[in-house]
Amino acid sequence: MHDKLFPGIKPARVLRLQKGESTEADELLADEAPLALHYNGVEQLVTLCTPADLEELAIGFTLSEGIVPAYHQILDVAIRREADCYRADIRIPEQYAALLRAQAPRLASRTSCGLCGSRLEQVLRPLPVAESNECFPVDAIHAGLERLAEKQLLNQACGGQHAAGWLGDFDDGLLVREDIGRHNALDKLIGALAHERERGDGVLLLTSRVSLEMLQKAARAAMPVVVAISAPTALAVDWAQQAGITLAGFARQQRMTVYTHPQRIAG
Repeated sequence: MHDKLFPGIKPARVLRLQKGESTEADELLADEAPLALHYNGVEQLVTLCTPADLEELAIGFTLSEGIVPAYHQILDVAIRREADCYRADIRIPEQYAALLRAQAPRLASRTSCGLCGSRLEQVLRPLPVAESNECFPVDAIHAGLERLAEKQLLNQACGGQHAAGWLGDFDDGLLVREDIGRHNALDKLIGALAHERERGDGVLLLTSRVSLEMLQKAARAAMPVVVAISAPTALAVDWAQQAGITLAGFARQQRMTVYTHPQRIAG
């Protein structure tokens, strides 16, 4: 039943030890699987992820890494299960595929880091500058963080999941995606939002720390405000300042620390 409700979960039989007693029980575990990203037939990356919302992950990664500059240049995405992994076949205009093939290969991306294995010039590419004039009430952001926790269904079922949420003006106001990898969760969210042609400004909510690659993904996805329950790195703060992004951390228990461009958060 749970496996049908949550594709990213697998059942397990476990032995629980507590106070000198042992009990057999059924447990739910976060699933983890490799996803191989192929661009115009050439494998470019293998990432470990929660095997759910994989098309959104492929779209979001393609956009957040700047492989193509716009959603309409992702011509097709097909996901299929292979013997020991999932495969995403992504078709893009050949000029972008040629640029990708010319770069040093990124053979593997683990769940903890989205930049490991990249060349220096890939990591330190210039970012677009956020120009949003919107201001978001701090109470609304805290309310969004509470709802973010409520909507983390995978994490509630088995733990071990990061989440990225977009607090914006659509549907019920909060779109959430989860993954065992924090950058994968953000890419899934970016992929889900890519379908929104008239997406207004909003706030990116994160359950993780904000390191450079997370800040870069947010900037390329035109997310002007980033709020995390954990800490940012010094490098992320520096780049947020340069990119015009409002960056806040330690957002929990009705408090937060704003590091850059505080004019977009109203106290």
